[in-house]
Amino acid sequence: MKRVKLSIAALAIFCAGALTAQTTSNPWLIGIGAHAENHMAVKDASFGKTLSNFKGVFAFKDYSISPPWTKLTVARNLNKLLVLDWQTTVGNVPNKRIDMDKQFFLMTGLGLQFKLAGLWNENSWFDPYIRLGASYLRHDYSNVNFPLEDANGLFIPSFSNKESVKNFANHFMAPGGIGANFWFTENLGLNLQGDYVPSPIDGSDVSNFWQASASLMIRFGSKDSDGDGIKDNKDRCPNVAGPKENGGCPWEDSDGDGVLDKDDKCPSVAGPAENNGCPWPDTDGDGVLDQYDKCPNVAGPKENNGCPWPDTDGDGVTDNIDRCPNVAGPKENNGCPWPDSDGDGILDKDDDCPNQFGLKEYRGCPKPTAVAVTEAFKDKNLLFDLGKSTIRPSSSAALDEAAKAIKASPNEKFLIIGETDKKGNDASNLKLSQARAAAVVAALEKRGVNPAQLKSIGVGEANAVVPETASDAERQQDRKVVVKSPTDEEWATYGKSDVKKK
Repeated sequence: MKRVKLSIAALAIFCAGALTAQTTSNPWLIGIGAHAENHMAVKDASFGKTLSNFKGVFAFKDYSISPPWTKLTVARNLNKLLVLDWQTTVGNVPNKRIDMDKQFFLMTGLGLQFKLAGLWNENSWFDPYIRLGASYLRHDYSNVNFPLEDANGLFIPSFSNKESVKNFANHFMAPGGIGANFWFTENLGLNLQGDYVPSPIDGSDVSNFWQASASLMIRFGSKDSDGDGIKDNKDRCPNVAGPKENGGCPWEDSDGDGVLDKDDKCPSVAGPAENNGCPWPDTDGDGVLDQYDKCPNVAGPKENNGCPWPDTDGDGVTDNIDRCPNVAGPKENNGCPWPDSDGDGILDKDDDCPNQFGLKEYRGCPKPTAVAVTEAFKDKNLLFDLGKSTIRPSSSAALDEAAKAIKASPNEKFLIIGETDKKGNDASNLKLSQARAAAVVAALEKRGVNPAQLKSIGVGEANAVVPETASDAERQQDRKVVVKSPTDEEWATYGKSDVKKK
C-alpha cells in the first residue's frame, strides 16, 4: 500500500509539471486517470480459447477498481494516423478468478495507436483508435498452489516455469484493445480505453485480465518556429514572423509606396501615406486637389479652400455676402434680422413707435390711456343706481384703476362720455347720461386726478344699438361710460360738464 501511495504522489507531481508546460497545440499528450481489472472474464486455456465470451466483459461486479490518479499516459503523434504511447497503471488488485487477495499491481509499457480520426480529420473532437502494446506486469502469484480450478470449476494450467517460484510475480503482457478521446477543447479531453491483456509466454492464463480505464487528457507542445506567437499548425507563414490578424504572415506593400497593404486603400497604385496610399484625386471636380481641398466631396471655389461658401445661420444668404453671418436675416436686409429697438416683439419696419414699447394691435405703439380707462369701466365694473347718477360702492375698484391710468399720463386730456339705452324719453336719457359722466369726473378728481385733464359730456341714446323692445339685460351694453382722447377741436367745443351738441 505504501508503494501505491508513493506511485500516486509521483504521478501527481509529474502531471502538475506537464500542465504548466502545455500550449495551444498538440503533438504531445499526457493523461491521468483510474483503471479497473476483470480476471473473471478469462476462460481456461485448455479449451483453446484465451478470451472470454463477450458477455463476461460487461460483468461490472467482477471488476476491481483502483483509486483515481493511478494511471499515467504519455503519448506523441508520429503522424496523423499513428501515436506512440507509454502507459502505466498501479494499485492493489485481487484475482477474483482464483480467490487471490489484493496484491501490488504495476503494469507499464509501450503501445502503438492507429488513429481512426486521421482518416477524415485528425483534429476531430471524437478521436477513436485501435491499440497494440507490450508491457511488463508485476503481479505476484508465488503463493498460489497449482493445479487449481476457477470459480466455474474449470481447470487452470500452472505457469510453465513453476519450478522457479520467484518468476511467478513478473510477466510479459501483450495488451490490445480500443479507445477514444473526446476533446472538450483543443487541449483538454476525456479518454476511455478497454484492453484484453494476455500473457503469451507464461504458459497459463491465470494472470490474464480485461482492463478498462478513464483518464483526463491534455495535449501540448507544438512549435512556433518564427516566434511570432502563432503555432506552426495555424501559421500560414511558419518560418516568417507576422501578426495574428494576417494569419502569421508579414503585411505586404504591393505597390511599394511605403504604405502596407492593410493600411493602403489603393494597394495596387502608389500614393502618399497622408492619403492612405492613394494618389491625390479631385473627387468633387472643383479644380482643387483633395490634398488641398478642405471639402473634397463637395465642389467649392479656390478662394474658400475648395469648400462652398457656407450659410452659417441658414438664412439663405451665404456668409461671403451676409453682413450678419451668425444670425439669420432676410436677403432684403443683407442677411441681418430686422431690429426691434423697443423689444415689444414688433419689428422696427412694422412698428409705428419703434422706440416705445407697444402692442401689436396698435402697430407697436402703447395702448392709449383712454382705451385702458374705458376697459376699466367695462361691463359691470362701473354701476349706477337705477335711473340715477349715483355710483354704486362696488365700482370703487374700477375708479381706482382708471385714476391710476390717468395719473400715469399727466400730459393727456380725457373726455368722459355718458351713454344710455333707447328705452325712455330722449331728453331724460340725455340728462341722465350727462349727470353720470359728471359723477365719474367728480369721483376721479376725488382720487387725485388733475381736473384740468377731464371734461364730461352726455350723449343719451345717440350711440345705442340695442332695440328698445329688447330685454333689460340685452340693453345693458348700451348703458355705459366711455373715455376718449379728444382732438383739440373737441376739447375746445365742450365745457367742463356738457351735452353733445346736435
